[in-house]
Amino acid sequence: MELSLEGPWQLSPLTDLSIPQDDLSFPAPLSKILPKHLSEQSIKEQEWHLMHDIEVDEAMLAFPAIDLIIAGIDYHAEVRVNGVAVFDCDMTQAIYKKDIRPYLQLGRNRFEILFLQLDDDWLIEDDIDQVCCLGAENSRKSDERVGVWQVPYLQFIRHVRLEYVATEQIWHHGGGCEFKVDLHYTTYAAGLISASIKFNGMTYHLPIDVRNNQASALFQIEAPIYFDTKQPDPAHLYQLEVTLDQQTQCFNVGLSKDLCAQHYPI
Repeated sequence: MELSLEGPWQLSPLTDLSIPQDDLSFPAPLSKILPKHLSEQSIKEQEWHLMHDIEVDEAMLAFPAIDLIIAGIDYHAEVRVNGVAVFDCDMTQAIYKKDIRPYLQLGRNRFEILFLQLDDDWLIEDDIDQVCCLGAENSRKSDERVGVWQVPYLQFIRHVRLEYVATEQIWHHGGGCEFKVDLHYTTYAAGLISASIKFNGMTYHLPIDVRNNQASALFQIEAPIYFDTKQPDPAHLYQLEVTLDQQTQCFNVGLSKDLCAQHYPI
């Protein structure tokens, strides 16, 4: 289950307190609701506070894990939940994810994003290894303007969390290849769980052993479309779709002897 944190988010200045507060909905630059006389450069040189409240009920708190997932932030920002700094968006990743279940409470809960200057001390520098970053994509700017370019959301996990996906390509001398997909997961609660893996027009449904932490599927590709890494063509990519415990991830995959082993971020 997912819950969007689409807004509105209250935007407040932290530098020039004469700037009025206003509400902002994502995706958008901060300048969308700021006074017109503020240039994009002046916005970058100041500090800003975004705040959004939600109501959390007992049914939500019954989930053993709740991930906060944030993307589309291209400038240094600090993320807080109920006043606790949980991680920094430090421009090293495209997507940031952390289990915030321990910080949630019954009733009203507050989420904050603070755009701060880089020379400030990070509040949770020692805790950075607890933010998921395995196989993290290179951070690419969504926009030169300061803003939030994807809507943050909560991912509620009932039984197992999909941690990451690994693939392996085994090429045959006589032509064709095998494509192996490994799902790595963490179990929180027992249950009858299955995963679906779609690739090249085929779908495998795999029963999940909650006593284990990995499941695999093997696809036979008789006439693969070869992906040239030196002259990449998006038309030569396959789509891999994985669903586990209502968590769905899609990846573009190139079949190439130069890409025999790959990790995909979640």
